[in-house]
Amino acid sequence: PTRTKDGVRINDTELRQYSEGEFTLDSVEELTHFRNDGFLRDRIEASGSEAVVGVNVFPASRSAALEPAIPFWADMNGFGMGEVQIRGFLTGNNQAVAQGWADELPCLVRADCFSSASGPQRYALIGELAAIGRLRPETCGYEFVHVIPEGREDPPPSGVRPTVLDQLPEGAQIALWVGCYNYQFDTDTLFEGMERAMDRSANLHFVSTGGQVDGHNETTFARFKKQVDGSRHKDRFHFVGWLPWDEFDGLLRTAHLGVTLDIPCYETEIGARNRITEMMRVGLPVLSTRGPEISWDLEKHSAGWLVDFSDPDQLEERLVEALSDPAELERRAKNSRKVFEKFYTLSAATAPLLAWAKNPQFAPDRGMRPLLLPEYSKPEKRGWLKGWLG
Repeated sequence: PTRTKDGVRINDTELRQYSEGEFTLDSVEELTHFRNDGFLRDRIEASGSEAVVGVNVFPASRSAALEPAIPFWADMNGFGMGEVQIRGFLTGNNQAVAQGWADELPCLVRADCFSSASGPQRYALIGELAAIGRLRPETCGYEFVHVIPEGREDPPPSGVRPTVLDQLPEGAQIALWVGCYNYQFDTDTLFEGMERAMDRSANLHFVSTGGQVDGHNETTFARFKKQVDGSRHKDRFHFVGWLPWDEFDGLLRTAHLGVTLDIPCYETEIGARNRITEMMRVGLPVLSTRGPEISWDLEKHSAGWLVDFSDPDQLEERLVEALSDPAELERRAKNSRKVFEKFYTLSAATAPLLAWAKNPQFAPDRGMRPLLLPEYSKPEKRGWLKGWLG
């Protein structure tokens, strides 16, 4: 694995393997192994694999680079181009956009089948395939893209008491944030609405797991923490960091309400939210912005509360409303768990992939260059494209 200590990369080149029955896990170092085409090809050949599945965009891009001779499924988990758009907007740097497309394009060209994390992302992927010319006569009627939502294992409760409870007074009501603080999350509205709700609800405490995304986004969390440090209620904001799974599970089951807020952008509209699935797994009702597809389930099945984008007044009101009605919290908690059981267990979420894996097939255009890619490589097209791009 790639590891860091005090911000310095540790090059751990040892290859570790774990096997159980027909399952084998390789723990590899990124540069020595994962970015090494020869190593990956040898592992695939040695395993006797009948198909390759690249899970998430970067592993899928690495799989595409190998030009596998066996069927290839690319799991484009999350709307990557939407995320790099936000990253460029907030950092003032467009380099991430080119890198995002460089990761996606090999997958779009070479994969036989795709999965998206949401229905809206499925349509976005189909549009990307059309843009490079894979919607051609040979693929008419072929289902390129399947939806695999953010499913979760469903283990029994860990039974572990979260240590953060030692910092909370008796009767505290926990509004829980789960996971990283990435570019698409609206921490300004989160802070303002939470602080106002604390003015009205003496028992409200904000607890956050996770934190910054090292090497990717180290600014959003820092900005939020600075706001909290200057808050009149700073003692009611609790940051516990990245927890071992058993304590994390215990905290999820102890909280009263999950909270997640997004900025208005295409990533929010088209992408997915792991944290909401995680909350629903334990039957935690969720307060979310109205945007991601999974938020529609919260509204449709009365499994939480939704607020509009960038509206701290609504956030304040919904927080106070939710925490002042224990019976309604319990009702929506039960609905949250029901939604998870119906749509987001691993068996439900991965059904399309499992069906394909029984008989992996090449796409009908396997071996054909996408029709529109050659257009941009012709001399007469290159000049036009360069001029159009400025």
